[in-house]
Amino acid sequence: MVLLFFFNNFNKIYSIYFIIIGLIMSIKYYWVDWMYIMFEFGSNIYSNWLSILSLWIGGLLMLSLDSKFKIYLNYILVMILVLNFMMMNLIFYYLMFEVGVMIMFYMILEWGSSSNRVLASFYMLFYTMIFSLPSLFIMFYIYKLFGSFSFKIMELLNNEYMDLFIIMYFIFMFLVKIPMYLFHQWLLKAHVEAPYYVSMILASIMLKLGSYGLLRMMMIFLSYFKMVINNLIMLNILGMLILSLMCLRMLDMKMLIAISSVVHMGLLLMSMIMGFEFNLIGGYLMMISHGFSSSGLFFLVNMIYKETNSRLLVINKGMFMYMPSMSLMWFMLCSTNMAAPISLNLISEIILILGSIMWMKYIFVILIMYCLFSFLYSLYLYLFIQHGKNNFKMIYNGFMIEYLIILFHWLPLNLFIFNLEILI
Repeated sequence: MVLLFFFNNFNKIYSIYFIIIGLIMSIKYYWVDWMYIMFEFGSNIYSNWLSILSLWIGGLLMLSLDSKFKIYLNYILVMILVLNFMMMNLIFYYLMFEVGVMIMFYMILEWGSSSNRVLASFYMLFYTMIFSLPSLFIMFYIYKLFGSFSFKIMELLNNEYMDLFIIMYFIFMFLVKIPMYLFHQWLLKAHVEAPYYVSMILASIMLKLGSYGLLRMMMIFLSYFKMVINNLIMLNILGMLILSLMCLRMLDMKMLIAISSVVHMGLLLMSMIMGFEFNLIGGYLMMISHGFSSSGLFFLVNMIYKETNSRLLVINKGMFMYMPSMSLMWFMLCSTNMAAPISLNLISEIILILGSIMWMKYIFVILIMYCLFSFLYSLYLYLFIQHGKNNFKMIYNGFMIEYLIILFHWLPLNLFIFNLEILI
């Protein structure tokens, strides 16, 4: 009987297990200092809470899966992502990330929503591989100079005699995975064609691997970042404004949320590469807050898609009449996406904006426009879905487990603000 219960409730048991392990891991660390665990594994406050985020989101999405094979595959993917955040070795970090990309490539190719899933999956693979594969040779070149792949040793050694072009090409491996503007097209196609659980992991965890890897590279190659910081900041400012305007004319709900993810990652990248510790803390909080809010929004889109078989805003209007309880869930997560009080998104954006003003005060004008557009497209998404008329006869209001999943996305965002010492 015990074995029968275990196999029938495998996804629920492992989702509860992930959440409990995530809570146990929430212990206090010193900022940036590594705590060695064993072999090539370690942890600090940055990697620790990103590991907790991976376990938390992995546990929640497994509550909604019904196929044993999908559960096993997502379980393996979440474990690889957690190991990735705990790696203290550059080559193992690279290998773990590429294994995660290959698993997501298979999941999009196998369970994508249309025939374009083949194109989307290969876009993701080749956009990442075009920088990742040559970077493997750069890693061995770095090993020849440093004599080690350890992050801790590489931070201590002098690297000022290395070639700027080689280092910047190596750093672009992480910028593509964030992704930075002009290298973001793979993310939009992957989100649109991917099943909802792949979109949840991709937005909440996979993008954070790029920003986490960039942070580790900044600690090692900070002098090279100072040479190109102005160019990267200008490129991200341009991308934030253009993509924010694109969000205001999007009709596909998934595409709108995917583009808003790129906009938020653009603010994170622009502020983090300035190098102030204040900016690093803000970027860290942005990773946590964006992980919860974007994952919840993709889950909400899937709930509507199951009932109407469409992601278009012009078709899915008037949901307030058919899914009134879910309308509150939409409001809560759209408000966190626009950084409304009292969410963690608000704190992270305030810190990132203040850190950017410390670098150059006139950038405040651009950041005001970013905040305005962020508010407008989040409000546009909510109002377009909830109001208006449509011709649907019967739409189900959702199951209790779906409300539980959404609430467990929203609650951490609004409870962390009462005790930020847990995070920093």
